[in-house]
Amino acid sequence: MIRTRICFFILLLAPILVYWESTFTDYGFRDDYSNAREAREEPGKLVKFTASHGRPLYGALLETSLVNLDEVGHLWMLRFATVALLTILGLAFWRQLYHSGWTEVESAVIGLGVVFLPSGQVITGWAISWPHAVALLLALAGFSAIETELERGGLKRVIAFVGGALIYALAAVIYQSNALFAVVPMAAVLLVRVVRGSSSDLRWGVIHFSALFAGLMSAYLLVGALFANGIFHPSARMQLESNPFTKLGWFFSNPLPNALALYALRDDYDTGAVIFWTAVVLVAGLIGWGCRSEIGRVGGSAKRRLFLCIVALPFLAHFVSLAAAERALGYRTLWALSGLVLVLLVFALRSLLAAGKIRPVYYHGGLISIGLLAMITARLNSASLIARPQSYEWETIRAVVMRADFPKTNRVYIITPTREDRASVRIFADEFGAISSDSEWVSKEMFLAALHERFHAKLPKGTNCVFTLGREAPEPKNYDLVIDMRKFKERATN
Repeated sequence: MIRTRICFFILLLAPILVYWESTFTDYGFRDDYSNAREAREEPGKLVKFTASHGRPLYGALLETSLVNLDEVGHLWMLRFATVALLTILGLAFWRQLYHSGWTEVESAVIGLGVVFLPSGQVITGWAISWPHAVALLLALAGFSAIETELERGGLKRVIAFVGGALIYALAAVIYQSNALFAVVPMAAVLLVRVVRGSSSDLRWGVIHFSALFAGLMSAYLLVGALFANGIFHPSARMQLESNPFTKLGWFFSNPLPNALALYALRDDYDTGAVIFWTAVVLVAGLIGWGCRSEIGRVGGSAKRRLFLCIVALPFLAHFVSLAAAERALGYRTLWALSGLVLVLLVFALRSLLAAGKIRPVYYHGGLISIGLLAMITARLNSASLIARPQSYEWETIRAVVMRADFPKTNRVYIITPTREDRASVRIFADEFGAISSDSEWVSKEMFLAALHERFHAKLPKGTNCVFTLGREAPEPKNYDLVIDMRKFKERATN
């Protein structure tokens, strides 16, 4: 069908077109520099570090992918891999939802919307984040494996349950929060599945949620065993939350509004507060209106499903962050929660149409608006708040290193910038609009990356750089090379 082909090609081509600039621009992003160097010079360090945070497979994947990347200019390969994986995710999600009872267009909008969530905007610009996308695909694969065999019963169901749980465990040892992305297809399928009895939903839910819990617990126990046997050592950040009541307050004031805003970012300085909170109110209002219409139209069964999806699943979708003592505000941990909000929003439009509350033109207009808004904001944010600002920093330090006279250049002073010197007017949570070189260790790693790019494995004889970093300009005569990293403000565009 023509509609199927249109949906397929949009889902196939839109990610690379939207993320083109953030994929192929020459730059690195914070840890990209240090991790690339450590993979080459200190084998095993990345695995130990990520394992200390409960993600041993993340480090293995990362080190394997970085070890042969000699230049920052090659990091585009990892960013492209992320885009490719997210494209597969969008296509797979589209087909899963379509076969589960959603219309083809609704499924495509949800699949496209998931790819362009702020979480996706971050990881496509951050080369070392490509394993996040692998964890997302595994989470969807775990759900699909169970769902495919669920109605068949017998041994096949048992095998599917065990296989799905193992896939979830695999996703969890890559990135725990992304294993919870399975909650998104669970909610989407539950909302539209055909009911064959009052116990059908209960049995279906128990099987799926039990498999997810079993997978997460298996990963937790595996990591605990690795710690107990001294193979890896836990980070101080591997602590469980001791004050659940304040954590709930944090959840309702930070992650939940950030997810409800969908594609409107939360500005650290509140300069965009009106846009952000308007998005929160609009999305929450539409979901509430749609769900109320669905309850009035269908009755008890719909009420139980919506209660589960609206009241219970948001906590499950953010369970890892709620359980951990650390209160991370990054968009990287919001995949599951934001995806759940997106599903509820599209379901609300679907319910309003079915209840006769809106005309088809508004329903289709709403779906088109979600897709266009997702693509436009992802394009603008990934380019103007990640790719360009980071490329300015890399371009500045690389140009100086390429011209420097080695081995005479040994005493190096880097004037590190502050947040006020960034190349973006606004700054948002989780690195959007941030400046990498304001951290002294990043500035040094950028210099070393540029030095490696110029000389590769063998530095000129007598080169022994000693670094000094500070916020103020030094006396030039005391140093062979002074690099000023404070000149980005004049290039601010967003």
